[in-house]
Amino acid sequence: MAGVAFLLAYFPVLLYSLFIWWLDRYEKEPRRLVLIAFFWGMLPAIVLALLAEVALEPPLEEGLLRDLISGSLVAPLAEETAKGLFLLLLFGFQRREIDSLYDGFLYGSLVGFGFEATENFFYLIAAGEEGGAEIFPVVAFLRIGLFGLSHAVFAGFTGLGIAAARLSRHWIPRLIAPLTGWGTGVALHAFHNGMLSVLGHLEIGEELSLLGFLSVVGANWTGALMVLALALWGLYRERRWITRYLREEVERGILPDPVYRDCRSLWRRGVRRWGALLRGNLREWQRLGRLYQAAIELAFRKHQQEEIGEAHWESEINRLRQELERLLQS
Repeated sequence: MAGVAFLLAYFPVLLYSLFIWWLDRYEKEPRRLVLIAFFWGMLPAIVLALLAEVALEPPLEEGLLRDLISGSLVAPLAEETAKGLFLLLLFGFQRREIDSLYDGFLYGSLVGFGFEATENFFYLIAAGEEGGAEIFPVVAFLRIGLFGLSHAVFAGFTGLGIAAARLSRHWIPRLIAPLTGWGTGVALHAFHNGMLSVLGHLEIGEELSLLGFLSVVGANWTGALMVLALALWGLYRERRWITRYLREEVERGILPDPVYRDCRSLWRRGVRRWGALLRGNLREWQRLGRLYQAAIELAFRKHQQEEIGEAHWESEINRLRQELERLLQS
């Protein structure tokens, strides 16, 4: 049973994580940070949240009031804070890696997926021990199917808030955006837990129970679509930066127009790179990858210098131009 629980808890979440990492089509985030984000949610965030929840457990008898306080107040605050701590550290020490709203969503959702996987594992183990073969598939369907994106959505809003602060020129949005993102995640988490607690305790009839359950499912998936829409809008903005800032490099004679067109199009880049690989030219496949990465990173650094007001990127911009020149000549 433990082996089945492990596969069901971690395998779907890994697929979700790979999908959102794949969606980051322009400037891939460092693999080490991607793995650290997932690991943070999988273990440190779980431990920190558990310690906080134990310390803040209300001294009340078993019942609806205790479950509401524990599930709708203590758990959302503890868990979203534990997950958000990684994002705060990322903002403090690796902020240069947060170039767009999608980057914030990516790191936040990865932390959430790691948290989700470990939490699901323990829930499935408990379901197997307490309910056996009858309860196990029901819990698996609820935790992995209907609510499988929950923690990624909650932490994704925190990540969006951190990214919005990173991309702002003024201190007021930099203060408000992370709190707003974190607060939205906490509120959605509280609603999710609170409604399930109420449905589990009150005898309100089948129709109202079904309506309440559907409202929880609807809120989760609406939140998922909302956070994904904001993230995709961030990808659209990235393409605009590439279009604007690399066009300037074409006009200066630094970047050839075909490479500029490749950078703007996922399809063109894929055809060029995979075409080289299918021809057996591994060196060209690697060179094109480094070339596109350097060009797109150049566009992002120019955006940060001009629109965000970070003037310290000049040496990095010059280095990337030299890197482009070297790769184009090789």
